[in-house]
Amino acid sequence: MKFMLYNVEGLSIPVEAEPGRPFKFNCSEEECGKSVTIEGVILPVSEDEFAVVLNAAIDENPDFKAIEEIKARKYIFKGKVNGVETVLPAETFEDFAKRFIEAVDSVLLLR
Repeated sequence: MKFMLYNVEGLSIPVEAEPGRPFKFNCSEEECGKSVTIEGVILPVSEDEFAVVLNAAIDENPDFKAIEEIKARKYIFKGKVNGVETVLPAETFEDFAKRFIEAVDSVLLLR
């Protein structure tokens, strides 16, 4: 499955992982603007646990306030980013795409 991880060194980074299975992902400086190594696991969680992780990410980096709009609050990432233990909100690409399409559909275009 593909997931979007939020507030990874201030970035939103797409990764491929199976929930509950450890993975490692490297993003080069050329690709991400800085070198990022992600090691950990995507875990299914309750909506309440997701909310705690989401709020912590937004508190740490207010630029991510827009992710409050995530409706499918099912997954978190738990592991290390560049060797530092962290817990981050995660969203499947499918849920991300649905949210994006709903946002685009809600925009009124005037000619």
